[in-house]
Amino acid sequence: MTLNRWLRNKARFAVDQIFCSSSADVQRVGNVHSGWVMKKGLDPLVIYCAGVGQGISFELELAKTSRRPILVFDPSPQGLATMAEIDAGNIEFFPVGLAATTGAVEFSLTRQDGEASRSVADNGFGKVSFDCWDLATVMRRNGDAVIDLLKMDIEGFEYEIIDQFLEQGIPVRQLCVEFHPWLAPGRTFGRTWKTIAKLYRAGYRIIYKHRGDHTFVLKESRFRELVKNRTKEQVRWGDAWSKALIQR
Repeated sequence: MTLNRWLRNKARFAVDQIFCSSSADVQRVGNVHSGWVMKKGLDPLVIYCAGVGQGISFELELAKTSRRPILVFDPSPQGLATMAEIDAGNIEFFPVGLAATTGAVEFSLTRQDGEASRSVADNGFGKVSFDCWDLATVMRRNGDAVIDLLKMDIEGFEYEIIDQFLEQGIPVRQLCVEFHPWLAPGRTFGRTWKTIAKLYRAGYRIIYKHRGDHTFVLKESRFRELVKNRTKEQVRWGDAWSKALIQR
C-alpha cells in the first residue's frame, strides 16, 4: 500500500467516525458482506429493500422478527440467481427494479466480466430494459401509508428516488443507502453531498457512514408531521391506505 493510499484510507475512516452513532441500539443487522447498520429500537413494520446482489443477510435477519413480510426488489440476473438459492421465509420477492419511474427503464449491461448486476444507464455501455416501480406504486399495491425502513443498493438509481420521496412528502422513517456517484448520470461526486444536504434539511440525520454506505433516521417530530399530512390524501389512495394509517 502506497503512502498516499494509506493517508486517504485514514482520512476516510476519520470522516466516517464523525457520523457514526455510539448509541447501543445502532447495530449491524446481518453479516459483514450484505448486512447493514440500522437503529433497532424503531420496530419497523413496512420494510422495502431494493437490491439483492450476492446476499440478503440483512433481510433474512429482519424477517425473523418482522410482523409483515419484507418486500425485496431486484430485476438483475444476479438478484434472481441469489433469490433462487435462498429459503426466503417472510420475504416477498419482486423481480422488478425500484426507480423514480414506473414502467420499462434502461439499465447498463455488465461492466466487468463475471458481474451480473446492472446499473443506471450509461452511454458508454450496452443497454437492457427491466420493469420498474416507483415508491408510490409499491405503496399503492400494498396498501402502505408509510415506509418504516427503506434499504437501497441500486447502482445509481438512489439519487432520483430520494429526490422524489422528499418532493412527494412520503414518510420514510429510516433509510439505508449506498451512494454510487461514479454510476449516476453526470458522475458528479458532489451530487452525494447535495443529496445528503437535502436529506438533512428535510429532517434526516446520519447515524452511520462507511464509505458509500449511509444510514439516516428521520426526526420523530418530522415523521409524525409527514404522516399527518398524508392523511389528507386518503381519498386519492383509497380505503386500503386509510386503513393502514388508522392502524399505525
